[in-house]
Parts: sequence; structure tokens; C-alpha cells
Amino acid sequence: MLVQPVHVDDVVDALVKLVRSAPLAGEPYPLSAWARRVPLVGAEALPLAAYMAQLRHALGLGRQWRVALPRPLVVLLAWAGSVLPGVPFDRAALAMLERGNTDDPAATRALLGRSPRPVGRFIPAGSARMERMQALLAWLLPVLRFSIALVWLFTAYVSAFAWPVADSLALLARSGVPAQLGPFMLYSASAMDALFGLATLALPCRWRSKLWLAQMALIMLYSLIIAWRLPEFVWHPYGPLTKNLPMLAALWLLYELEKPWTT
Repeated sequence: MLVQPVHVDDVVDALVKLVRSAPLAGEPYPLSAWARRVPLVGAEALPLAAYMAQLRHALGLGRQWRVALPRPLVVLLAWAGSVLPGVPFDRAALAMLERGNTDDPAATRALLGRSPRPVGRFIPAGSARMERMQALLAWLLPVLRFSIALVWLFTAYVSAFAWPVADSLALLARSGVPAQLGPFMLYSASAMDALFGLATLALPCRWRSKLWLAQMALIMLYSLIIAWRLPEFVWHPYGPLTKNLPMLAALWLLYELEKPWTT
């Protein structure tokens, strides 16, 4: 399967030239006298993998890893993309890739008065660093969110089911929680952790900035209480308390990236 990508700026230039070549309103020319169809294509037809490799090279992203999938699985993924909202790969995209999308660039060249820019020049050198950052954040931020959700959900499970309840209640008592409130505080904290984990996975972006603030506040509260009442965890060689620092930094990063715009 071959594609022949054309840069968006070349498409805009071509549309401007087409509009300027149209007759003025009221001129006695039939539509067929000036209307034409121009296949807007790039300078070179190339496989999709080669196209992606050139874009990665321009962004400085290094080697491209590929996994060959059997066609039945690809068809299944395309069907799922047609059903699920917001998925860019669907049956229409698969059909376009399989039939190819190429043409002679001569018409595009004649319309532009120059050759369309090659794929290697799609990303200007001056903006490559910013484009690289956006490309990385597009998939690294979901990974970060998923890992944070996993921390909360795993903590909830361990607190409620895996760790000995008597040990947990003893730590709560040393932290200043009355014995009669120990079970309630233990399972309430576990439920709060689970709620934070599920919210991290399910909340839409417009609500997540408040979620990150709430998670940071709870982690700082836990850290202060533990440092005060259970100081041995501060100096523990495995650093169970100091590991909260990168967690807070990750939440702060997510908050800054997703907080509402201010004007």
C-alpha cells in the first residue's frame, strides 16, 4: 500500500490559486469553462511505514518499531474503530490504505508553480523540538495517567484485602486514630484510594485538574502524618515515603497541562 502525502500548506496554496483563477461573479462563463479537478498529492509515493519513518527522523525520535499483524486481526480492529467514537483507524481508513492513495504529481506541480514539498521538509527544523514534545506527550500522558490509576487501585486492594488487618490497625493507632475508629478509617481510606483510581481512568479532561489537586492534597496529608507519627518510614532504606515526591511531581505536571485556560 502506497500513500502520497501532501503538506497542508501546499493544499492551502493550491486552493488559493484555484479560487483566484475562478471568474468573477456575473461573468458570462459557464462552470465547465473553468472548473477542473486537480489531484492534490505530494512529490513522492511511498509505503506508509516509510512515510512514518521519515516523520520520526525529522522529529528525532529514532528507530521505528513495527509489529506485523495478521489481516483478520486488522479487520477486527478496523471494525472496532468504526464502532467506538474517536478512534482514527476504522474500516474506511483500512479500505483507503489497501487500495493506495497516489497520483501523478504533475497537476499539483503545475497548479503550485513549483514542486510540492517532500516529506522530509514537512516539519521545519525550527519547530521540530516543539512538535517532538507534542508527539511524545500524546501517548506518554495516557501512560502516566494509567500508571497513577494503577497505584491508587493497587493500594486500595492491598489495604483492604492483602495486608494483615491487625498490622494496619496498629499503624493507624500509632498515627493517632482511636481504636474504635480503626476499621472505619482503614476501609474508608481504601475506598477513597479506589475512587481516585477509577476517577483517574474515567473522568473527562475538564474535571481532571481538580482530581489532581485532590490527589496531591491527600498524598501530602498522608506524608505529613506518617512523618510525624511514624518517623521510621522517613529513614527507611527503601524510601516508602520519599517515593511520594515523584508521584507529587507527576500529578503536578498533569495539573499544569490540564488546568483550565485563564485569560
